[in-house]
This record gives sequence, C-alpha cells and structure tokens, in this order.
Amino acid sequence: MTGEIEAEVLNFIIDRLQIEDEWFDGRGRGFTWWAGALAQRVSFSAPRDLHGVRAVTLHVETDLLAGVSATGATWQRLAAMNRLATLSAYVADVAAATVCLHASVTLTEANWPLARVLAVHAAALQVADAHAEAAELARIFGARVHATGHPSRGARPHPDEMLGVIEVYQQRGQEPSPFTTEALANLVHLEPRPWVMAANEPDRLVADLTFAAGQPARLELDASVVHPALGSGLQLRLLIPVEPDAAIAQRLNANEAVQPDAHQLGAWCVDEERGLGFATFVPAATHNPELMRALVYHSAGRNEWARALLFPQ
Repeated sequence: MTGEIEAEVLNFIIDRLQIEDEWFDGRGRGFTWWAGALAQRVSFSAPRDLHGVRAVTLHVETDLLAGVSATGATWQRLAAMNRLATLSAYVADVAAATVCLHASVTLTEANWPLARVLAVHAAALQVADAHAEAAELARIFGARVHATGHPSRGARPHPDEMLGVIEVYQQRGQEPSPFTTEALANLVHLEPRPWVMAANEPDRLVADLTFAAGQPARLELDASVVHPALGSGLQLRLLIPVEPDAAIAQRLNANEAVQPDAHQLGAWCVDEERGLGFATFVPAATHNPELMRALVYHSAGRNEWARALLFPQ
C-alpha cells in the first residue's frame, strides 16, 4: 500500500459520504467529522506485514456512550446487542469508560478497490445507527451520550442528511437477496480451501473450520435471513467451540478493534442457542460479485486469529 492509495481511499470515502468541509477535521492519515452530535473517525493504522503481505487497516469508529461501567451487566448487554450486528461492533473501551461502534477493513495492493467500498457502507450505516440509538442506549446503560463538537465550529446545530441513509438500505432490502443460491453453491469449490469440509443447501452454505481437536468451528452463510431493520442480504456467522461468555466476546471485539487479522465487519456476540460467535449481516445494497468470496477468507482468518488469542501456544 502506498501513500497515494491511502489518500485516494480517504478521498473516496469523503466524497461518497458527502462530508461538508465545515464539519470535517483532517489530521494526518485520517479524519474526524460530525454528522450530528457524535464524532466519527476514519483513520489508517501503521502498515504491517500480514501473513507475508504488506497490509494496512482502515478503522471506522463512531462515538456512542460515555461514563459506561465496566461490569458483567455491561458485557452481557453488549454481547446481546451484537447478535444483530450489521457491519460494526458495539465495543467498550474500559480505560476511557466509553462505548463506540467500530468497524475496519484491511487493505492490500490487491483488494483495496473493494475494501474502500465496504468502508463506505460500514461508515454510513454506523454513523446513522449511532445517532438513532444513542439516547435510548444511554438510558439503558445508565451512561450519557458521548456528544462532542467540531474543534472550531462547536456543536452541529442541524444533522447531516447522511443520518437518513438507512432508508436507502431498507428500500433495496425489500427486493430478494442478490446473494444467490448459485453463488453460494459455487463457494463450495473455493481454492485454496479455507475449510475442512463445506456443503450447500438452498440459500445456505455451512462449513467446518479447524479450531481444536475434535471441535471444529462452524461458518454459516445464509441468504434467506431478513434483517429486522434492513431487509434482505446475507447473514454470516462464525461459531467457535468456546464457552459463551459475554466477557470473552467483549475481549475479542476490543482486540479486533486494535489489531485485526481480517475485515472487522460485524461483531463477536453471545447467542443463547448458538453460543459464542462472530455475526455479520451484509445488506443487499452492499452486494458485489467478489464479496462473498472475500468474506469467507476473512472469516477463516478471523477463526485462526481468535484461536491464537484465546489459546496462545
């Protein structure tokens, strides 16, 4: 990744989000902007070698709550909320006593054109969700809305039109999922194989990934799922054979928010019936012919990352 590509990616996001100069604060290899009372930050991490490939991670984060207690009840609420994750995770920063919505994409020389589009979708959904939910979540958590203002212009008096972007995703979600049965079936034949075994059903793919002896992780892709807010799309779940503990889910989300090995598009969560896993819902409007393949490989990478973090050798 070069500085020129990084600049092109940032400019692409700024253009697609239609960010106004007066509510923009550019700093180094990233920027902060205010669509309303909550700041959203978009920034690159330091370049690194990732499995022999030069990579850089682009983080997208929107402030949500401040004054959040680091308690078991907090982890349980976050783990439950993250079950309906779209492209971001609710993550607590214990030291700062805050909760934010966080997503990231890991870019290389090969994948940056698709990754920058995913970053736009994550940023748009994230900033809209944060502003829609902050007041009610502050009440539930016994916290306060993490409102800030532009460093020179102060608080934004009128919200940006981007906060209504959910309607665009909802309209597209009224149509059948563009992630077709045929495309899911073709994934079974991926090379190199990211799984031990895989099988497809109508609208679904289920695969076993190596995790522990006699205890595989399970990857599920399901295009029949209808999200309660966004409609059609693709549900991904990576289920790992680990105790379904909300504190572990928070630990995984917090670590991925710092240094992920894959796109962090979704969230670690706890499902009472399915256990501990990573959930993503990809809205229909984000469809790209290469997207499912990319997400499968990133899910396999996340599985290896989680195993190494939880069970270091």
